[in-house]
Amino acid sequence: MVSDAHVIVVGGGIAGITCAGELAQAGLRVTLIEKESKIGGWAADYCCKATERCQRCFVCVSDKKRERAQSMDGLSVMTDRRVSKVEKNGTGYQVQVEGAGGKEKLYANAVVFATGFSPFDASKKGEYGYGRYPDVVTALDLERMLREEGKIRRPSNGQIPKKIAFIQCVGSRDESIGHLYCSKACCAYALRMGRVIRNQNPSSEIFFFYMDIQPAGRLFDETLMACQQDPQFHFIRAIPSKIYQYHRKDGLMMRVLNTESGELEEQFFDMIVLSIGMEPNRENESLWENLELQKGKEGFVDSPSRDDGIFLAGTVSGPKDIDRSITDAKRVALLALEYLEGRR
Repeated sequence: MVSDAHVIVVGGGIAGITCAGELAQAGLRVTLIEKESKIGGWAADYCCKATERCQRCFVCVSDKKRERAQSMDGLSVMTDRRVSKVEKNGTGYQVQVEGAGGKEKLYANAVVFATGFSPFDASKKGEYGYGRYPDVVTALDLERMLREEGKIRRPSNGQIPKKIAFIQCVGSRDESIGHLYCSKACCAYALRMGRVIRNQNPSSEIFFFYMDIQPAGRLFDETLMACQQDPQFHFIRAIPSKIYQYHRKDGLMMRVLNTESGELEEQFFDMIVLSIGMEPNRENESLWENLELQKGKEGFVDSPSRDDGIFLAGTVSGPKDIDRSITDAKRVALLALEYLEGRR
């Protein structure tokens, strides 16, 4: 019977939670294994981006799914546990789990990897001064600030910033670091956060530096149009070359090419936000050794070539926003159910 099957989901981010919940709701016994002390993944740090109405950023959906997963029948959640090995064992898989209490081995009929992504380390782009200048922050830093404090403040002095720059494609579409892919979520979340800032502080100005704008998620066109119609929201099709501290004035100076005149210009900002992209999860490779999984050309995991009970959900196979991660996780749950049905 399919209901007797046991599925292990590795990774407790939004994709793992969604997939595990769908499988448990279908009557399967599911174990969700998360290396951190709580489930939720990166989305647990994201803020709601509602302004005058919901912006469909799906953060609230993520929060509700996380709460529900803690009490679902048939779903066991293991936190502070790390999967160290997965290997074929008969018709299923033996999964070695390590935690403070030592090692244990679990058997599963199928395994779903929802091990996510790693945020790009913005300090690798030394020209932007991240980690050197307090008021240069990443979009993830800004998400946490909004979620925890409810307001945007300059880390250097706690003041409300008046002039804020968003720099897109930091760690994505960058040949110098070997990341030619688009991270797909950055434009949407930066525009939404810009609107949140403008809603909180109508006197603020947003400057959006970009290569081109990639649509992502529901209501994207509406969000983009609202930003374009805002006279205090400026779009500049150029990527800055350098950020530095101006010694005569409190703030940050940015050097950027004026694409119309061809001249380098300098602009002053109170705060600069780097829209960092997604990288493949650096810890995934240790799980591939016995499973014949391969890295794709962008470094993310390729989908298994055989139908043998190993599945990939969410950003482990490539960049996605929350909405698409949820959709992908539901698709994978259906594939896992069909696989188990076929093995009855």
